[in-house]
Amino acid sequence: MDKVITSMLLIIASIVATVVVINSVLPSIQRTSSDIAAASDVVGQRLRSDVRIVETAGVAEEDVVQIWAKNVGASTIPAMEKIDVFFGETDDFERIRYDPADTCPNPASPPRTENCWQYTLENDSEWAPYATLRITIYLTYDLETGLDYVSTIVLPNGLVASKVFTL
Repeated sequence: MDKVITSMLLIIASIVATVVVINSVLPSIQRTSSDIAAASDVVGQRLRSDVRIVETAGVAEEDVVQIWAKNVGASTIPAMEKIDVFFGETDDFERIRYDPADTCPNPASPPRTENCWQYTLENDSEWAPYATLRITIYLTYDLETGLDYVSTIVLPNGLVASKVFTL
């Protein structure tokens, strides 16, 4: 009879221990699986996104630069205003602020006091695959000949496209 009671107590203790282990391990497994799914989604989005700067143009002694970028990926790029635009000489560039207002190209009291940029979709209503985006940068200074300028755009998902040009 003692063996039966001891066996029963050992079986109950092992069941309780198993339940405790499962209850402590299962939540961490669920958190890890949701983290892996979220990371997989981010990586998948990034793999489907791709952008190329087709052309960058400016005119010497003027304060406007045009950048044409093409979506060559497989997904539409949302939130255009969240794109980071960098521009300047190759050793002295800066992040340019997005400004949708008319005061960006035409400040109320000239000259312009802050660099800014605006965008236009050239051949679509959203930046879908194969659509071209034209970014216009309005500078507080004039472009000079013989200098190397770099234009870089960074998408909200971290994808970077860059191009160096000389006037």
